[in-house]
Amino acid sequence: MLSFLRRHFLTGLLAITPLAITSWILWRMYYLVSEWVQPWVQKVPGLGETYPEFVLTMMGFTVFALAIIIVGMFTRNLIGMAFFGLVERFFARIPVVKSLFSAIKQLSEVFLQDRRTAFQKVVLFQYPRQGLFSIGFVTRDETDELLVNVFLPTTPNPTSGYLLLVPREDVRVLDIPVEEAIKLIVSGGAIMTRQQAQSMGVKALDLREKATAYEPGEDAESD
Repeated sequence: MLSFLRRHFLTGLLAITPLAITSWILWRMYYLVSEWVQPWVQKVPGLGETYPEFVLTMMGFTVFALAIIIVGMFTRNLIGMAFFGLVERFFARIPVVKSLFSAIKQLSEVFLQDRRTAFQKVVLFQYPRQGLFSIGFVTRDETDELLVNVFLPTTPNPTSGYLLLVPREDVRVLDIPVEEAIKLIVSGGAIMTRQQAQSMGVKALDLREKATAYEPGEDAESD
């Protein structure tokens, strides 16, 4: 009975936790916009007396989103790049802050940047030795080059890892979206689906058969 209750409690906790955390983040964002942006919106003549508080908060969200878009446009020109580069160098000089700033920046680059250019596809390859397989992300793949640039992330922190140059014939593309592969790595493989496991098994068998075909025979070893 105790095992039954514990198993279902953990299952329910696993289902509720991401919903609770996401709801809390959204509520905090709503609260911050309501506290900081809404007073400025209310100062616009006629808005405070005409529209209810919720509508003013939604207007504040719109203003906040437009401000972020303007910042993004600013950072894409030379002046903006120089300005934010100066700010980053300033934070990098502060002993404790630089570690926190660097970690947050790496997380943002992994989860917020355009993955169509950052991580092109998910691949399986043999590493760190034959018979063991790792999942990585292709970061550069030119058809006229013999090697493929593969980023091998670490578990459970996918923001760190290794850059490997793998021969093109030694990688197999997995039919897994980049976002799903990141979740798989963060969970340490705990959320792997049966379909993903079967696909990896087929690709791994293909790689092992290829490696076996190229192994030298006894005659070659004796020579």
